[in-house]
Amino acid sequence: MLSALSAPETEFDSRVLHLIQQQGWTVLTIPEDPEGPGFAFTVGLWAHDQHPELIMIGQPPDVMERTLSAAGQAIHAQQRRFSDGEVTPDVLDGHLCQFVAAPEQAYRDYLEYALWLYGNEAFPVLQCVWADPQGRFPWHPDAPKTLRAQQPLLGTAPPDAP
Repeated sequence: MLSALSAPETEFDSRVLHLIQQQGWTVLTIPEDPEGPGFAFTVGLWAHDQHPELIMIGQPPDVMERTLSAAGQAIHAQQRRFSDGEVTPDVLDGHLCQFVAAPEQAYRDYLEYALWLYGNEAFPVLQCVWADPQGRFPWHPDAPKTLRAQQPLLGTAPPDAP
């Protein structure tokens, strides 16, 4: 299902593909840079579990990796599935999270590696959006501007969002 499985181009590609073959998925972390906050995303969940890939933006790299790894393990063990619009306190300690479908237009900016791995195969992505300690998501009118800047929303706010 992953088009590049037979053709790694670099040693990094080989390591990533090996991890995906071993456990069914892996998490890649991209550090913060002048263009924006850091983010992490899964690769392999769609190919092995028919579950949308997950992306998280704006938390410390180790927190995002740990969070997405735990979610990936639960998905791969068939203990959990996440869907667009779902709100849960069970993903990121101390925060409510809501999953929001990411549009394909956002893939080039955030998921280029997954695009390479999947080739021409379409795959869905859910952004794991986290709320501030008061339970406000970035689209909430009273959410701090720093929350919005820290985790840009790739898709659109859920229809029932305030």
